[in-house]
Amino acid sequence: MPERRSEENQINKQSYLWFLPEIIGIVICLIITAVIYFFFDLETNATIERVVFSVIAVAILGTAVRKQYPVIKYSEHEAIVNLGRFWVIYLIGLALTAATLFIPSAAWPFTGFFVVLSAFSSPFLGILGGTSLVLISALFCGSKAVIVILYILAGSLGVAVFFPIKGDDIRIGRPLFITLLGLLACEMTGILLSSSRTLSPEQFLLPGVNVIITGIMIFIGIRTYALKVRYKLRDRYQMLNDTEYYLLAHTRENDRRTYKLLIHTSYFTERIAARLGMNVEALKCAGYYYKFCPLGIKDRQDFLDGEDFPEEVREILIDYTDFIAKRTHNKLATRESAVLLFSHTIIVAIVSLYEKNPDIKITSQIDKIVDATFARYEKAGLFDSSNLTYNDINTMKKIFKEEKLYYELIR
Repeated sequence: MPERRSEENQINKQSYLWFLPEIIGIVICLIITAVIYFFFDLETNATIERVVFSVIAVAILGTAVRKQYPVIKYSEHEAIVNLGRFWVIYLIGLALTAATLFIPSAAWPFTGFFVVLSAFSSPFLGILGGTSLVLISALFCGSKAVIVILYILAGSLGVAVFFPIKGDDIRIGRPLFITLLGLLACEMTGILLSSSRTLSPEQFLLPGVNVIITGIMIFIGIRTYALKVRYKLRDRYQMLNDTEYYLLAHTRENDRRTYKLLIHTSYFTERIAARLGMNVEALKCAGYYYKFCPLGIKDRQDFLDGEDFPEEVREILIDYTDFIAKRTHNKLATRESAVLLFSHTIIVAIVSLYEKNPDIKITSQIDKIVDATFARYEKAGLFDSSNLTYNDINTMKKIFKEEKLYYELIR
């Protein structure tokens, strides 16, 4: 995310969700510790130890959420809504830590929280939140360090195989199988390491139940994320990326040249995004609407808000227009905006050649145009800050050069 994100585009940090859930979590920890002290005859020093470390764990998570919550995924309204979902899920998990007083560690249901918390925030916050739940449970129960390590490994594996989610195709089957297999392996390892007697089939009953519960939890959590967040975003992209959307339809009727630039620029941003593993829908959308985005910061913000662009599209358009308005010292901050700039530049060059000479054989000119465009921007230092790799650049060049027949459609 570009460091120069405009002040208007920040999440409103006045919401109660930035501090109240943290306070509730600390209160839950204090209540559980008090119950342990009075009903389980816990020593005073041990009680103080549990209070201090559990409160620190929740406070660290609260601090991380305030500093790291992923604004880039959402608009301000969506961010607050999903922040609420994150805290509800976490507080449910924190309340469940009380149940760990009565069930063996082999049945702790926390692996699923790593994955579900990550879905509604980020992998970093998901792992941190899940780890705090495991640590607090271990503090309450006095469990061995190996149990904590095994659950953190199982949860981290789940996050690693599920995220990042690219595009709208959310795959659950294979990541879920790998996560549950990893959890089962960790559970069995824990039994083997901690068992002081001959192993029996009954010892593996609880791990099996835990795997089933975790699988159900992850499936429901990811499906909820898909329905509440991902598919909602997909619907917005389908509307914006329809050439009958009013801005594009009006341009088609009244400014054929601009419409031609938008359509063909978007074609290349989409193709390049797919080859470079970028967000295809976001770059396609940016290719359709970059000409409409005002250069002035206030007017630009009004335009982005008025059209309700997804946050990733906003980032591309903000970076691109800041570059065009010369507010960034001829630098681009993201690979995506660089793709948009190159696509626009190549298409403008092709259209200009056709306007000068409609009968020109463009196929003989393409390689020269592409090489000259990349050389010019490389000399200007465009690649230095946009995180484009040499492999990215070579792939882009290849795409532009291999589309020689496509350029005939622009004539």
